[in-house]
Amino acid sequence: MLARSSCAAAMSTRNHLHTLRAVRVQMRPRLLSSQARPPSPHARFYTDYAAGMIPVALLGSAVYIGLRTWQQHLAHERFLEEAHAHVQQLEAEVIAQRELLKSPPHAAQSPVSDAPAEAKKRKGWLPW
Repeated sequence: MLARSSCAAAMSTRNHLHTLRAVRVQMRPRLLSSQARPPSPHARFYTDYAAGMIPVALLGSAVYIGLRTWQQHLAHERFLEEAHAHVQQLEAEVIAQRELLKSPPHAAQSPVSDAPAEAKKRKGWLPW
């Protein structure tokens, strides 16, 4: 008798599950491939906003790249001006050094009297 009641309970549970599945199937009707599904909230979001965001993103990228290129151009121009000024300074120094080499040495400028004084200071190879 106990086996029969457990079997009946199992059958009633099985029938109950079958009716739950039937109710679930009725709540969510199955769509055929020819029928259109309603769009999901994510799909609606992207169709509503992404189409408007694409031109804004392209315009922003174009403006950023243009400004970045202009900044690089100005920085390069400034570098060239600084380098040109430095080259002119070095050329002026070279010209000054060449003029010093071409000028004749003056006898008044060479210290003859200082040479014996240095020799007197150094008496040997030891400093004391």
